[in-house]
Amino acid sequence: MDIIPVIDIFNGKVVTAIQGKRDSYQPVDLKLYNTIDPIEIINILIQRFKPSIIYIADLNGILYKDINTSMYDFIVRNNPKIKFWVDFGKTDIHKLQKYQNLDKVFCSETSKGFDLSSNKNNCKICSLDYQNNILGNVTLSKQKRYLPKKIILMDLSQVGSTKNMSFSLVRKYLKLKNKHDIYIAGGLKSTLDLNRAKFLGIKGVLATSIFIKQRIPKLYITKEKTNLKK
Repeated sequence: MDIIPVIDIFNGKVVTAIQGKRDSYQPVDLKLYNTIDPIEIINILIQRFKPSIIYIADLNGILYKDINTSMYDFIVRNNPKIKFWVDFGKTDIHKLQKYQNLDKVFCSETSKGFDLSSNKNNCKICSLDYQNNILGNVTLSKQKRYLPKKIILMDLSQVGSTKNMSFSLVRKYLKLKNKHDIYIAGGLKSTLDLNRAKFLGIKGVLATSIFIKQRIPKLYITKEKTNLKK
């Protein structure tokens, strides 16, 4: 099972996500990394946990269709063994498409007016974003025949909250796991949550708290990466 660290970037700083309430996002606590610089924090995550994948939510891209291309060029080029999944919103990233280790994530939150069926060959990862109900194009989750191989179930109401992980959303999509790789995000706080996800056949989890608060042993990640290679 992939264990994927998540960082949110806004105005060149790593911020703390709180239940999708972006007007409440604040720079990440300096006590956690001693920096709020995205490049430095990514390097710390790689050194500490050696993840195979890192997920980035670019809030400038999502909110304003404006991204720091040179920053991503540096990050992706200097970490060729890491796969970067990035939510840029609807921002055009043609300058970054040359990188094989960067995949743009298509999210339902910004999917209004988007027909997935006409873009299935350009969409490798789709995030179905929920806050009680699905956000964006409400018919997106019903277009199952057009969904890409990798699907993320993003429960924004759980992100950055003190609530325990709810697996009710996951259960709605378990029937897809024979044809799709299912990833989950939101509210994962302990190895107990990780073990439960693995038991359900989840391909991977996206998490923040268990990394920044170091609630997950490095040995656990190493073991999971070894199992993936078998």
